[in-house]
Amino acid sequence: MEKMKGTLHHSELEGGVWVLAADNGRQYHLEGLPQALYREGARLEVQGQESPQMSLGMMGAVFQVRSARSL
Repeated sequence: MEKMKGTLHHSELEGGVWVLAADNGRQYHLEGLPQALYREGARLEVQGQESPQMSLGMMGAVFQVRSARSL
């Protein structure tokens, strides 16, 4: 399982996509993030694993969230 930190952003692309701009320089579409954590500019720490599937918004790799917390 991977752990990373980043900042959550909302893009209007494809009808609206939430993307984590990770501190490692990559972007991720988060699957399984608790609804309460979706907030523009939120700093998060997420734990889970990258998925081989493509995101609908084409804004980055899909990351399957197992746990998450606000920083």
